[in-house]
Amino acid sequence: EVAAKAKTLGLRVEVDRGSERLAKQIRTAEQSRVPVMAVVGVKEMEEGTLAVRSRKNGDLGSFKVDELLGELKRCDEVAQEMTKMGEVKDQNEHVDDVVKN
Repeated sequence: EVAAKAKTLGLRVEVDRGSERLAKQIRTAEQSRVPVMAVVGVKEMEEGTLAVRSRKNGDLGSFKVDELLGELKRCDEVAQEMTKMGEVKDQNEHVDDVVKN
C-alpha cells in the first residue's frame, strides 16, 4: 500500500520482502547505495508510520506515511529543479566564456 502511494507520486520504490534478517536487508540496501529506506513492522503498521533510515545519516526516526511521502516528493522536485538550474548555469557559463573570448 505504501509502495503504491509512493509510485503514484512518481517516487522510485523497491520492496524487499526477503527472508533475510532485517539487519542484513538494511546492510544490503546501504551497500547498494539506496539513499532512503523505510522499515515497516507490526508497530509501524498499527501506527501508520514508517521507520526511516538514510544512507548518510542512519536512523532518522518514525514518520507518518503521508507526511514522509509528501516530503520525499518535495525533495525530489527540488532536486529536479536544481538539476535544471545547473544545466542552465553551465550553459550560461559557456555563453559567458564565448562572449569574453
